Amino acid sequence: MLSFDPLGAQLSPVSLIVVAALTGLYMRGLARPRRLRPQPAPWQVGLFFAGLGCLLLAFNAPLSPLGSSLFSVHQINHLLIRLLGPLLLAIAQPCGIWTAGMPRGARRRIADEARRPFERALRSPWAATALLVATLYVWQVPALFDLAQRVPAVELAAHLGMAAAGLWFFSLLLDPRDPPEGMRRGARLLCGIVVIVSNILLGSLMTLKEVVLYGATGPGVSLTPLTDETIGGYTIWVPSSMIMIVAIVLVFNGWNRAEERRWNARHTLMRQSNSAALEFPETAQELRLKVTRPNRDLGRTLAVAALSMFAVVMVTAITVVSLG
Repeated sequence: MLSFDPLGAQLSPVSLIVVAALTGLYMRGLARPRRLRPQPAPWQVGLFFAGLGCLLLAFNAPLSPLGSSLFSVHQINHLLIRLLGPLLLAIAQPCGIWTAGMPRGARRRIADEARRPFERALRSPWAATALLVATLYVWQVPALFDLAQRVPAVELAAHLGMAAAGLWFFSLLLDPRDPPEGMRRGARLLCGIVVIVSNILLGSLMTLKEVVLYGATGPGVSLTPLTDETIGGYTIWVPSSMIMIVAIVLVFNGWNRAEERRWNARHTLMRQSNSAALEFPETAQELRLKVTRPNRDLGRTLAVAALSMFAVVMVTAITVVSLG
């Protein structure tokens, strides 16, 4: 029997209400005239519902009750809530359609808020990155993890926070707009690398450790606690990092599309401003001057990524040797 307890582990009415509200707002936005809303491609509509499906799968049976017995399954829940579901939603770019589905007064208030400091703070890539990493590390602290397992309201708050942090992060990371409205492309790349490094660091430590941190598994489970936690650590380490690699590939793809848009619009831009002609080099020397700084910044970003990966490997090795 499924439990309809709002804080129960079998079926979460909170998740059903949130997903139903987001779906209703999305459908209402799609029903608006095309001149008042973005026109999503069919694959974007499909990804929108796939993202919501990931959230429903993580919040409800069978994964949710299994996550209460198995640490490894609980990490799959976190992967769906914190990374995969929000990534699919961000690729679908539903914000414009959600806004179109709101009442006129709400749309005006959103437009007014967009010009205030709070909204500008929401566009901070480093705040979004820090919150996403924090939602991973904070809830892996054994005392807090155990508290969330014992108190359903705490677990619900943690999971909703993970979903919100993931949606905020990926919405900024995959924003199709160019600066200053959107993030700088190099900053997006660096933020993605920071999240990958954080996944690798925690996941590798959890996988290679030889002590049990989270207690016994549930009744009827054949896995030993250490094996269960090792599988959970591997989930944080490899599948989560693979999702972030997909996100970084999408960042590069968006970067390429932005450059193509700007190049195709060069004649219009040059007619509007003589200074814009400097943005589109015509000789080898002009091209060298144009690309030197961006290439240097990209090289530094990739160097930081390589050094971070090396540091993670060294920290993991030293920690495992020390614990052994």
